[in-house]
Amino acid sequence: MIRRIWKSISSVYLLYELNTCIYMLDPWEKRFVNAFIFAILGLLIFSSYTFLPDYTRRLVYAFLPAHSMSELDRDNPRSMEFNIRAT
Repeated sequence: MIRRIWKSISSVYLLYELNTCIYMLDPWEKRFVNAFIFAILGLLIFSSYTFLPDYTRRLVYAFLPAHSMSELDRDNPRSMEFNIRAT
């Protein structure tokens, strides 16, 4: 069981290396490129959660089968409207 999981993880990592062309780099260069890619990915996830919380919540709930859009609309029905007052 553990060997099968390890084999699938290593095959996914091999595909990642082949698609990003980092298989031909030195080990220290691979670590540097991987750290850079994961840092950018982490910052993207953090900033989308921080600056776009409502949109990110809707995106996450759209991919989860346990939640439906009707539940989201019930939570915050006027989230997409702009309240502009004439002064």
